[in-house]
Amino acid sequence: MRRLLLGLAVLVAVAASAIGVALPAHAVTGTRETPDRTWNTNGTVFDTELSEDGSTLYIGGKFTRVRENPPGVAGRSFAVNSVAAIDVATGEAISTWNPKVTGGNATVRALEVEGGKVFIGGNFTAVGGQPRQNLAAVDATNGALDPFAPAVTVASTQTPWVYALLANGSKLYAGGTFSNVNGRQRAKLAAFDITSTGGTLDPAWRPRASGYNVRELEFDDAGTSIFVAGRFNSLTGSDGVSGQRESVARVYTDTGNLHPWAIPLGTVGNPQVGFDLTVSADGNRLYGGFGLGPNFLAAYRLDNGNTGSRVWQFNTVGNVQTVELSPDGTRLFFGGTSAPTASSRRCAAAPGPSAGWLPPTPRPGRSTATGSHSLPPARTTVTGRGT
Repeated sequence: MRRLLLGLAVLVAVAASAIGVALPAHAVTGTRETPDRTWNTNGTVFDTELSEDGSTLYIGGKFTRVRENPPGVAGRSFAVNSVAAIDVATGEAISTWNPKVTGGNATVRALEVEGGKVFIGGNFTAVGGQPRQNLAAVDATNGALDPFAPAVTVASTQTPWVYALLANGSKLYAGGTFSNVNGRQRAKLAAFDITSTGGTLDPAWRPRASGYNVRELEFDDAGTSIFVAGRFNSLTGSDGVSGQRESVARVYTDTGNLHPWAIPLGTVGNPQVGFDLTVSADGNRLYGGFGLGPNFLAAYRLDNGNTGSRVWQFNTVGNVQTVELSPDGTRLFFGGTSAPTASSRRCAAAPGPSAGWLPPTPRPGRSTATGSHSLPPARTTVTGRGT
C-alpha cells in the first residue's frame, strides 16, 4: 500500500526522531505549502490510492460530483458515485473512469490497487449496477466491474463496513466492522486469494479481533507480518492462540497467527481507537494515530525484541486519523479532527525539534482531513472536508 499521508482537521509534520538537524519541513521533504491545482469533490474523501504506474490517483469517499473549481466558481464538473480518478500530471478528473458505488451508505472508506484492479471497500450494496456487499473490484484502466464479489456482512444490528484493505500480489487483506464473509465467520479480519478470477476467501487465514472494529492494516518492512489497528482489546490468531492487545496488534502475513510483539498494556489505554499506522523504512519504528479517549500520535519500538516500548507521544486536541512519513523519513505528517479554536490550523504545520514552519493563516472554521492518502514523492495529499 503506497501512502503518503492520512488525517483529519489538522495536518502537521513533526520530526520523526528526537534528534537531527531542524531544517524547514519543505526543505527536508521536498513539499511546499502551496497546493497544486487539483479537481475537488462536493463531499468527503476518505481514502486515496495511486495507480501502479503512478499516473493516476484514485479517490474514494462520500460524494456525488467532481469539479474543477471550488463552490461558487464556474468551471467543469461531472457526476460520480463515491469514487473517482485524478490525472496526477494535470490534477484533472478522468471522466472515462467512473464506476458507480450505490446502495446502503454508498460510502467508500478503503481503496487498494493491485494487479491492474482497484479494490473498493466501505458500505454499499452495488457497484456498476450489479450487487456487491461492501467489497468489490473494478478495472484500474476503464472502471469495468470485476467478478470479485465477496459478501461481507455483520450478524447484528451494526452496520457492516470495510475500513482497511492491504494487498501483496497474491492476497488481499481486509479489516473493518463485519462478522461474516460468504457465510463464514470472520470477525473483523479476512483474507482473499486474488490470483484466480473472481478471488476466493482464504479458508485458513482467520484471525479475529475482540472489540468494535479494525481500522488499519500495515505491513512490516519485510512484509512478513501485518500490523492491525482499531478499537479492540484482544486478538486471536488463526491457530486459536489469543493475547491482550490495546488497539494495536500484529499477525503473521502467511498464517494469520498472533505475533508475540506487543505494546505493553496500559501504554495505549482502553478504550481507544487506533486509526492509522506507518512503519519506518528501516523497520525500527511503528508510528500510530489514536483517538476516542486521549488523542495522540506516538512512536513505538520494533527493534526491542517483542516489546513495543513507546519512544515518544505527541498529544493533540482531536483524533489523529492519518499518519505518514516523508520520503526521506525525517518528517512525520499527521492529521485529524480539531475544534475550531483561534489556535487551530486548518491544514498543516511543521514544527521541527527546535524550529519549524507554518503555512499561511487558515480561514476560520472546522475542517477534517480523512483517510489514507497517496501521491508521488515530494507531494502530500490532504483530503477530507472543510469549511
